[in-house]
Formats: sequence, structure tokens, C-alpha cells
Amino acid sequence: MKVLVIGGSGFIGKHICLGINADEIAYYSRSRSPELEARHIKWIPGSVLEPEKVALNVEKYDTIIDVAGIWDESQQKHMDVNVQGVKNIVSAIKNFDKDQRLVYVSAINIDYGSDEYFRTRRIAEGNVNLVKNSAVVRPSVVFGNRSKIMEDLLKLAKSPLKKLPETGNLAPVYVEDFVTVLNKTMDFRGSMNVCSKEQVSLVSAINAIRSEIGANPLKGISINPKKINKFLDKISEKLPLSKDRINMLLLNYYRENTSLLRYVDNPVTFKGFVEQYAKSSGIDHD
Repeated sequence: MKVLVIGGSGFIGKHICLGINADEIAYYSRSRSPELEARHIKWIPGSVLEPEKVALNVEKYDTIIDVAGIWDESQQKHMDVNVQGVKNIVSAIKNFDKDQRLVYVSAINIDYGSDEYFRTRRIAEGNVNLVKNSAVVRPSVVFGNRSKIMEDLLKLAKSPLKKLPETGNLAPVYVEDFVTVLNKTMDFRGSMNVCSKEQVSLVSAINAIRSEIGANPLKGISINPKKINKFLDKISEKLPLSKDRINMLLLNYYRENTSLLRYVDNPVTFKGFVEQYAKSSGIDHD
């Protein structure tokens, strides 16, 4: 099997490149990854917004895994990456008509999230479904060393915040467990959810880290979901992240029909990971 990971220089993409079972692996990305280069994994420079370049490289692989999504719009737009980028990939696969497999890494909350991040992923999934040999994998929050979620939680844990709404469930999944699910479902067609059954709200996640750095826990408060925006507006000067990002972390990412426990016997827990993470990274009060 020859695999092309689109967006492979990102956190999840790198782990897929390093852990996927394949005869040949390459990653298509705007950025080079020294870690992947050290493992002799081929870098193909390019953007999903370059349709001719996408088509030229997609043709050479029998399995395409798209993890090119972005969290915010600081450099690229959700509509560009999640919609136009996916259209370019799908168009190439359909034109070649060689039964190439497309795996699209989406997000578990696309049916409920109302912001641009989730809205554009809904549209992207519709395009992916035009490919006969396709799968949509919807993970919850994916964590691990140097992951975006751990960076965000560290910022929040070290901020002057005193309280946050006690709402939602990150249902977090360890990145290597996520890759294990991908490896064991390479013939799967359709859509699947991948989340843990570990109850982890944003406040409890922050407090797990604060416990390791010797800081007092944040207070979790009950608040009407309709009033969360007003609450965040009031404390915006204390937030080390954007209000939109905080809102995303206050959502419920748990789905009972998760494929995680079907393919991973003993998933890494978030709380167990945090204990090891604190020891290995040496996080402190600063």
C-alpha cells in the first residue's frame, strides 16, 4: 500500500506518517517536518489549494489520508482548506477512477457545532462521500506530546483565570491510539466516531495540569449555555486563547458509538498522560 498523507507535517499527520502500516509513505504539506525527514519519509511541498499539483501527486498513491484541517484562520481560511482543498482531492481521485481510497479526518461535532470550523467540515464530508472507496473518521480532541490541545491547556493552567463553566466533555483520545484505529480500519467505508469514554471537561483538564504544577484548581461553575459568551466577554482580558477557541473546548465531544474501544484494548487516559507529561516536560509555574 502506498500512502499519501495530506497535511502530514501537522501533529496528527506526523503521527499517521510514523505509525501507519504501508509499503511507501509520503506527506504533502506546505511545511517540511525535520522529524519525518529523519525517518526518510518523503516530503512533497504544496498546498491543497493548488489543484494541478494535488492531482499530479494524488495519482501516484493508492491511499490518500487528508488531515489538512486547521484550528483557526490566522493563516488560511476554513472554507479554503476544508471545502476547496477537499474538492481538489476528490476531483483528482474521481478523474483517475482507479478505486483509490480516501480517508478524511473530520471532527466529531460536525452535526452540532455551529461555527465555521464545523460548518465547513460538514460540507467537506459531503464531497468525500462522492468517492466510492472513502471513509470519514471523526475524532474527538486528540492529545499527545507537542499537541495543540496540550499547548492550549498549559496556557490556561498558567493564566490568572479563577473559574470557567463546568460544561462539555473533551472525551480525549491519545494520538497513537487514534493511529491504531486507522491501521485496523483501512478497509472500512463510511463514517466512524473515535473518542474515549473518559469524562474530561475543560475545567477538569486544566485542573489536572494545575495539580501537577502546584497551582490551586479553577472553580467550575454552572452556567446557562446561552450565557457562556457573555461570561467569556467579561473575562476576555484574562484569556490566553481566543473566545472562539475556548467555546470549542466547552463542547461535548463524547459519542457512545466510538470505535476506539473496539480496536484499542487499553487506551491511554488523559489523566495518566498528564502525570507523565508533567514529569517529562518539566512544566512549572512560569
